[in-house]
Amino acid sequence: MLDRDSQISELYDLKHINDNELHTGFDYEDKLMEKTLSNTMFQNETSNTFLSYLKPMYINMIETNLLTRNFFNYTVSKYYNRYSN
Repeated sequence: MLDRDSQISELYDLKHINDNELHTGFDYEDKLMEKTLSNTMFQNETSNTFLSYLKPMYINMIETNLLTRNFFNYTVSKYYNRYSN
């Protein structure tokens, strides 16, 4: 989401046109809150609305952590960028 929002949408789509063919793992952007929090928190409309406001912040925190952890991983080159081909 962070990478998608920081680029022009047409260029992002062109760059990642074949990404659907690869297995990318768990799709945490859609079901992050539902998988990590209790179902009773989503039954109340007020808390459900509040959690929907928090969801982009949590996704942003996860994605920034994914980029920074490569700096401290000795098995990955420090110039590795998963978005460049």
